[in-house]
Amino acid sequence: MNLLDFEYLENNLDTKNLYGSDSCIANIFLLQDKYNIQLKLHKNILFRYYYGDENRTGFGFPIPVKGATGDYLKTALEFIFEESAREKRVPAFCLITQEEKNQIDACMAEFFPERKISWKTNRDDCDYIYLRENLAELPGSHYQKKRNHISRFNRTYGNSWEFKTFPENDIASDILAVSQKWFEEKDGDSNSVLQLEHASIKSALENADLLRIRGGVLYINGEAAAMTLASPISDSILDVIYEKSVAEYEKNGAYAVINQQFSKHCGSFLYLNREEDMGVEGLRKAKLSYKPSIILEKFYGSF
Repeated sequence: MNLLDFEYLENNLDTKNLYGSDSCIANIFLLQDKYNIQLKLHKNILFRYYYGDENRTGFGFPIPVKGATGDYLKTALEFIFEESAREKRVPAFCLITQEEKNQIDACMAEFFPERKISWKTNRDDCDYIYLRENLAELPGSHYQKKRNHISRFNRTYGNSWEFKTFPENDIASDILAVSQKWFEEKDGDSNSVLQLEHASIKSALENADLLRIRGGVLYINGEAAAMTLASPISDSILDVIYEKSVAEYEKNGAYAVINQQFSKHCGSFLYLNREEDMGVEGLRKAKLSYKPSIILEKFYGSF
């Protein structure tokens, strides 16, 4: 798909009832190469086929264009069965939420009772979804440790730090500088996944208007120390796609500060989706420590 296709999808795709980070238009656009996603718009429905590992192989949940008529999911399933037969592969789904799974099961039972689907799940792929207000205010005893991290950051840097939002401020070059520094610290040249991710951050900045990208940079002593970029899934949910800190500042609480500062500047959204932990123990611990309101389970189905 080209940029005009994505402009159409950005304006017309019906994601109002979707919560998963994989449903974010910016995420779909930016991660096509990283997750080897094939996209097709057919009969006012967006189809996504993931050519990934065992868990990430198959169709994502079909997303209708606003105003789609009739039983669009029945139409989508018919296409999936036809496309799978044409490609000589077993029909499969990936990254399906519980609600989406329920819809597929109900449609299958009504229109395709002869077909049986087997589902499994993977904890590593669950999205962490938070009330934005909780991340901004860090209320109550549950967040005492987070407030302590921010207090330590303030004791360390005093008044020598500031947070600037994007795109309100012309800070794209600083966002990219943090990404580049992080990439170098992680020896990104030897990691193809990190190379694709770094390239996708460049693409996000180049297409910020189209993808409704917003974000910010945390500065310490005038130096860009941490960055974040996000884009809406729907009017109520914002997907935080990237968040990176230079190692020198990470140890003193830069992640806690940029998380809180960015959350304070996203007042039009009820929730922030901070995506999955990929089975990384430290990342899982960190995401759980922010007390998610929803751990959005993802399912994988095959026939």
